[in-house]
This record gives sequence, structure tokens and C-alpha cells, in this order.
Amino acid sequence: MKASQLILLDHFADHCPGLFRKKLWVDPDIFDVILDQISDHPIFSSSSHNRQLPIAIQLAIFLNHAGHYGNAILPEDVAQWAGVSVGSVINCTNHVMVAVLDQHDDFIQFPALDSQDAENARSYVEAHVCPEWRNGFLAVDGSAFGLYAKPGLHGETFLIANQIIHSIVR
Repeated sequence: MKASQLILLDHFADHCPGLFRKKLWVDPDIFDVILDQISDHPIFSSSSHNRQLPIAIQLAIFLNHAGHYGNAILPEDVAQWAGVSVGSVINCTNHVMVAVLDQHDDFIQFPALDSQDAENARSYVEAHVCPEWRNGFLAVDGSAFGLYAKPGLHGETFLIANQIIHSIVR
């Protein structure tokens, strides 16, 4: 049996953003920005008589699927969470991935290496984290990213620095 939990996302977005983040790994406002960016992509248009799921639902399924690892990433588990078929999970994941990859240059932007923003980040890393990581300033923008295991080089420092940075940014 499947019972969709997607209907809870609107409530979470308005009243419990932490739960929204826990399910989709982005803030509600970031979800809306991504949705706006990909909504006009042709991958979501179909001449078939079989209608696609709404783009917001496809994005939610994709983010839930992409944001988990291990046993929780199985399409069967995502299907049960979303109340859809396994085939729909795979289709939604593929559609959103195509749309996001086509927007790569709009989503992924790095500061110019000679910019003041890059220099400020380098100085912060050198003073607060690890002097050897001065040129690794892209890791201190507050973005969370999961690691399977701690890095071999400066592993403990990396994990501690990552926790400090996230507590500062929040």
C-alpha cells in the first residue's frame, strides 16, 4: 500500500521548514527558485495522452531521492513515500535531472578567483579553519554536502570546521 506524504510538504513549508528540509534537503524558498528555473523546460511537455505529474511533485520526488543514500535511496522507498509507482520515481528523477543539468551554468557559479569575495573567503579559511586550506575557499560558503566518510587528509579538522561553519551560517 502507498499513501503519499507529499501533501505534508505545503504544511511543512509554511509551519515546519526544518521538516521540509529533512525531506527535500533544501529550504522552501530554494525549492521555489529551482521550480521557477526548470518549469519551462521542454522535458516536462508531452504530446502523449498520459499526463506527467505536476513539476513541483516531480521536483519533490527528485530531491527526496537525491538527498538520501544507502537503503533509503531505493526507488521503491521513494515511491512509497510519494505514493507513486517505481516507474514514476525513475521518470521524475530523469526529467528533473535533465532540466537541472540544462541549467548548470545558472545554478553553479563561482566567484572570480581575483574577486574580493574570493579573497575574503580565503582569509577566513586561513584564520579560522586550516591555513593549508586557504585556497579551498569554496567549501566555506555554508553549503551542506554529505560525505560517505571523513577525508583522509585533515579529516578531523575538516569535520570540526564543517560543523563550525554551519553553526556560524545558521
